[in-house]
Amino acid sequence: MADFDDITGWREELEAFEATEEGRAFFGKHGKAKATKLTFEQEVRYAEELFRHEEIHEALKKSAKWVKFLDDNPDFGREDENFSAWCPWDAIATKNTFTRWYAMKLNIAPGWSTFSAGNRLAIDVANGDLPSLRSPEAEQYVREEFSRFVTFTPEMP
Repeated sequence: MADFDDITGWREELEAFEATEEGRAFFGKHGKAKATKLTFEQEVRYAEELFRHEEIHEALKKSAKWVKFLDDNPDFGREDENFSAWCPWDAIATKNTFTRWYAMKLNIAPGWSTFSAGNRLAIDVANGDLPSLRSPEAEQYVREEFSRFVTFTPEMP
């Protein structure tokens, strides 16, 4: 398992990897992935990383605030005059870039669904909509909304 205690230089590490043949092959091959089915534990561990590191946590908070605004204003969208001005583009880019780096570190195909459940769990916890990442409510939410992308350890009889 990769060590995520000190992520200093994570952007530079990702950029350097993307510039190599291995990196181009990794993201080229995996970038076409339709859906990566991860375990609930993998999704939660990813979400935990979003809270652990200051830069990523700040990006998460801004993204979560934006998602909350969009959820509370369903008629507001890209066609609205203030969409581009209000959208936290930099925070979203930071989180997306971190997700690519995290997937690279774990050698997990970065398809469009990769860590989507973990991302939403982190957003909902940040917004106070879920009590914690490992709460029964969080697991139930993922079972209901992300079951096509997430596997769960079978329970003992």
